[in-house]
Amino acid sequence: MTDDSLNSGFAATVARALHRNPADATELREWAARLHVSVKTLQRDFLREYGTSYTRWRTSLRLRASKALLQTQPVAVVARRVGYATPSAFIAAFAREFGYTPGRRTAREA
Repeated sequence: MTDDSLNSGFAATVARALHRNPADATELREWAARLHVSVKTLQRDFLREYGTSYTRWRTSLRLRASKALLQTQPVAVVARRVGYATPSAFIAAFAREFGYTPGRRTAREA
């Protein structure tokens, strides 16, 4: 058994919690403290499990979750529900991720 196998699962624990609440603003260092591991260990676990950093993974999760919410709720409400402080920050992140704004998305699917 390698040292890496002993640490597996930390990122998955965080991921499950964030899937339940994408707006959770808990920082990586806070998650590491809760899980009683180092920040470096948790960073490595995210990279190993998901191929990306915690911050990038969380951003992607939030934006994917927003797509479903946008079907029934206005942009400002969705922005808050997925953890953005302002609708403009959410719109900019959404456009960077998907190449179009959330308003254009809902119009395209109507």
